[in-house]
Amino acid sequence: MMTKNKSFCTLLVLLVMPVLAFSAPKNDSHMEWWRDARFGMFIHWGLYSVQGGEWKGKDYGKEQGGASAEWLMNSANIPKEEYRNTLAPKFNPTKFDAAKWVSTAKQAGMKYMVITSKHHDGFCLFETKGTDYNIMEASPFKRDIIKELSEECAKQGIKFGVYYSQFKDWYHRSRGRGNPGTMSTEEYLDLVEKNLDELLSNYGEMAVLWFDTGGNDVIEADAQGARVRELQPNAVICSRLYSRRVPAEQRKYADFESLPDRMLPKKRMTEDSETCMTMRHNWGYDRTDDAWKNPKDIIEFLALCGARGVNLLLNVGPTPEGTLLPEEIERLKEVGEWMKVNSESIYGTHYSPVDYDFWWGAMTQKDKTIYLHVLEWKPEGIEFNGIVGKPSKAYFLADPKRKALPVTYEANGQVTKVEVPANAPDSRNTVIAVEYDAPVVIDPDAKGKYHWYTNRRTRHTDIRQSENAGRHALPEAVTGD
Repeated sequence: MMTKNKSFCTLLVLLVMPVLAFSAPKNDSHMEWWRDARFGMFIHWGLYSVQGGEWKGKDYGKEQGGASAEWLMNSANIPKEEYRNTLAPKFNPTKFDAAKWVSTAKQAGMKYMVITSKHHDGFCLFETKGTDYNIMEASPFKRDIIKELSEECAKQGIKFGVYYSQFKDWYHRSRGRGNPGTMSTEEYLDLVEKNLDELLSNYGEMAVLWFDTGGNDVIEADAQGARVRELQPNAVICSRLYSRRVPAEQRKYADFESLPDRMLPKKRMTEDSETCMTMRHNWGYDRTDDAWKNPKDIIEFLALCGARGVNLLLNVGPTPEGTLLPEEIERLKEVGEWMKVNSESIYGTHYSPVDYDFWWGAMTQKDKTIYLHVLEWKPEGIEFNGIVGKPSKAYFLADPKRKALPVTYEANGQVTKVEVPANAPDSRNTVIAVEYDAPVVIDPDAKGKYHWYTNRRTRHTDIRQSENAGRHALPEAVTGD
């Protein structure tokens, strides 16, 4: 039971709220920007970055049978005092430049940013009165990372949000197995309330609250969700406020479904959903993790997320010095170059009009236009079924003149074919815009199957060309198969 007066009052309001309020139409206008954005940057950064996935000569990163680099405290079973006393004095990222981080995200075509304000190790990257285990008091850096990034995002026009580990905290809250935290459960819940008040009150607009690994206590989670709604009514709240074991209909404050890490759903999602993806194995910084996805991997995954109605939150794991890795910058730059000419096929689009994809790739849709994301080139032509009627025009989205491509349509089977040259204009993902004069009509009897990423291990059912794409297979520990 929560004994603090404010917490008790919050819960009391929730419990006595009229039943009619639960049956009223849901106002989700605060979700409009998020649905349009489609693409954001995830940042895992904290004390764990100092070690780069290693502890006393042993590698705990890469999720090879265990957790990733940012789980170091738990994976190496480091006592909380030793973890703090060893790492906090070393966390001094003097090369950190909020403007560079935000401009890198913006140039990549990302519309929002989410950073770990407090991960499971309990260390806060912001100034807080709730604990001295924070960047202002426990580290030599003494600069509020969240403040600097939030101000820079506002300046550059990027939506800003924070990841906050509300349930799992290996420092303040008990880890079990005779490993108590520095606080009782009541004291810890009070800390969470104080942290939320600070994050929601001191940093301007907070667009996203990305909670993680929620527990089964729905009352506890509802109280935290209600506090977000009270202080930042336009903030978008991640479903991980609750445990996945909590039925969806009981997740009152969850605005979108956060899919399991690195997961593309097997078929399109008709409800608001997001997936988070790494550029290599780790989320947090790891010195020896070289399993980098190439730019095509990332661009095609972004397109497939759009085709299945899923936002993509792409992760970076900055160095302990406060810089993004050259490999991250290089990949984000190439994604940004692709987005400059193809962003129309991502922003503001929704899932594919047909509940399947194609050998060559997949579709996104916006109004009367469908976008063919051609990931495997077919010089004999790009063919699709399921859309009734002949298009008024088809063209390469990257073509500034939008020269029309020849199109044929067979009413028997509703098969549309776009004639294309022998070589792909863009081997990573050539986008063909297909326009219709009237609203797009779907053949209810159309049939097809999903070819791309049909599970977390398989990229495509039949790779013939892009031999280097998808070459970094996920280890069995994270495939979930």
